Formats: sequence, C-alpha cells, structure tokens
Amino acid sequence: MMELRAKSLLSWFVLVICALFVVTSSPAQEVNLKQKAIGEFENGDYSKAISLLKQVASENPNDAEIYYYLGYYTHYLCYDSRPLTGYSEKKSDEILKYLHKARELNPKYGNAYYFIGAEYGARSRNAMQKRNIKKIRSGREQEGYPDWLIEYARNMLRACEPNAILFAGGDAEVNPISYLQLIEDYRRDVTVIPIALLNRPPFAMILKDGLKDAIVSAPISWSKEQILDMHPYKWKTNKIEIPIRKSQLKRSNFPQQHNVMEWELEPDLSSDSRTFLSPGRALLADIIETNRWKRPIYFSLGCSKSRMAGLDKYMQLCGLVYRLLPVETEEYDLSLNPQKIEAVLLEPEHYRYFADVKKHNMPRASRILNNYHAALLQLAYHYAETGNKDKAKEILDDMDAYMPETVFPIHPGFKKGIENLRSNLESEKR
Repeated sequence: MMELRAKSLLSWFVLVICALFVVTSSPAQEVNLKQKAIGEFENGDYSKAISLLKQVASENPNDAEIYYYLGYYTHYLCYDSRPLTGYSEKKSDEILKYLHKARELNPKYGNAYYFIGAEYGARSRNAMQKRNIKKIRSGREQEGYPDWLIEYARNMLRACEPNAILFAGGDAEVNPISYLQLIEDYRRDVTVIPIALLNRPPFAMILKDGLKDAIVSAPISWSKEQILDMHPYKWKTNKIEIPIRKSQLKRSNFPQQHNVMEWELEPDLSSDSRTFLSPGRALLADIIETNRWKRPIYFSLGCSKSRMAGLDKYMQLCGLVYRLLPVETEEYDLSLNPQKIEAVLLEPEHYRYFADVKKHNMPRASRILNNYHAALLQLAYHYAETGNKDKAKEILDDMDAYMPETVFPIHPGFKKGIENLRSNLESEKR
C-alpha cells in the first residue's frame, strides 16, 4: 500500500514538474520560433517563415506582432519572391485578415496599417491590369493612407508641371498618389510610373496603352511583342543622344549652345564577362528617349540614385521631386529651382495635416517626411551661400513652425545641418 502511494505521489510530482516546464518554457519557445521565422524571412525563405509563424499563432493567438508578420511575409510571398503565388482575391483577403487581426490586437500598430495600404495598392494594380478601374477599392477607409501621407503625395504632384511624367519610388509614394488620382480625381494629367514595376510586362502594357479615366499613356516605342518579350539586353556603357529643339531651350531658359543631351547609360546587370541592361532600365531609357522633351519628366525623392541610371547629374530639385533637364545642372547653376520649392514647400496650407503623423505614424513610411527637411535645408543653404541670410533664416524658422520636432523627430543628419546653418547665420549677424 505504501509502495502504491509512493508511486502515486511520484506520478503526481512528475506531472506537476512537466506542467511547470510547459508553462515556463512556452514563452521562450514562442520567442525562439518567432525569431527563427524572422531569420528565415531575412534569408529569403518566406514559405518557411510563414509556416513557423502559423505554428506560433496557434499557441499564442493574442500576439499582434505575429499577425503583422504573417500579413507582411505573405504579401511579399505573393508579389516579391518565388514561388510567387501572385495576386488572387482569396490570398489578398488572407493577407488583410492577418493585418486586421494585428490592428485589432494593437490599434496603434502603425506598420500593420502600412501593409494594409500596400495590399490595397496591389488590388488596385490588379484591377488596372484587368482594365477594370470600377473594381478599385480604396485603402484610405481602412486607414492605410492617413492624412499626412495623402498630403505628402499631393505635395509631390503639386511640384509637377501639367502633363508630366513622374517616376516614383516605393509603396509609400505610389499608393497614396494612385488614391488621389483614381479616387479623388486629382492630377490625372500626370503619368505616374512606379520605377520598380518597369520590368513587368503587364504594367508596361498599361503604360503604353494608357487606361481611360486612370492613366495617361507614356511615350513608349516598343511594340506589344517587344514588351511581352522583355529580358536582359546585352549592353556596355554607351552614350544615348537625345536631340533638343531650340524652341525647347528658349522656352525653358536652358543654355542655348546645347542642341543634344549626351547620356551615358551604364548596365545594371552582369554575368561572367558580359554586362546587361535590366528590362526596367531599358524601358526607362526608351521612355526618356522617345519623349524627346515633349513632356516634363520628374523623379521622386524616393527614387534611389541607382534607379536613376546615371541621370542624377541632370536633376533639378523642385520640392519633393527632381526635374530632368537636358544639361548637367551643377555646371549651369540649375541644381535647384527656388521658386518651385517655395511655391510647394513654403506654403502653410501644404502642412495642414503634418501633425497627423503623431497619431497615425507608420515607421516604414513616415521616414519619407525627412524629405521635407532635405529639400528646404538645401534651399536655405542656397540662400545663405548667395548672400540672402535673412531668407535662409526665414526658411529655418518656417521649418520649425511647419514641422515641429515635438510632432516628428528630425533625422540627426538634417538636424545637425540645421543647427550648423543657424549657428553660422547668428555668428555672422553679430
């Protein structure tokens, strides 16, 4: 009897220890699995990362971060990595379900809102590809495009001349612009080209043909067959010459001695001893060459230098965008357009919703607000260097008023630049 009781106590003790082990080790196991999932994603194995996250979610259904990563990674798996499942309404609904769950568990999860906006952007592109803009639904009502982001997009478009072509960067720029054009009917005259999508034949076809009440066609010389056959093209660094008519030079106040732009186009792909142009860079070159300065061309500040294909030396800062000119801008003191920058970025009305970022911050997107400081700081330095110290100080004061650091922290590099310039202006005044 005593032996039986001892065995019972031992069994009970083992059960208690096991239960304690499960309770105390589960969070650690969950964290390890979550970190492992993040590691798999960073290594490019999106499918494995998603599988691990689903396992964690089944064990802890109240972790907002898990659902955020599930939405984020599934979004990337659909559009950015093999097996490239591609767009489907079912898969898109799944992505949004994860992100809405993350938002439900943590209403202040800004990056979840960002990916909600990104997924609605993918839905819009799918509707355009099917030539059915009536199916476009806005991510705005789901808070994917908050007021401050819509305002930023509007300020980008404000800087563009009528009938412009605007090469834009990532989702944070492209999706709110699409909302403005397709839902609010604002500045549909501007052909907005997400530079990362230039290597995708279906999107290139939309650009070539245009889309009624949605997209003004871009100047593309390639045939439908050539677009569908897009591939890397053998290429070494060569000059592309684009003629400039004298009437264009006169109208735009460009140096009259130039009648051709010489653009050194470098390859951006390589294999063994050969170099190539990627399909996207080749199409970019074709658009610029075919346009022949008939329509003004801009690049957003969100386009990296590497995406500009060697055109950065021809860029003129006009606010939140650069305008492509047919001459090297530094050589002719045309690196920035003070009048255009002031018209767009020194109007108090153009910052009505800047403070909204404090309530609806999206860390993945809100860093683009630093571009306001980048552009205005360059303008302030320009006036300081050309002797207009009062104007330079006025711009610094306006920056403080329009974009207070209590609302959104200034990037350390720009903050130092502002402090140095203000210090120099004050010391010269004394």
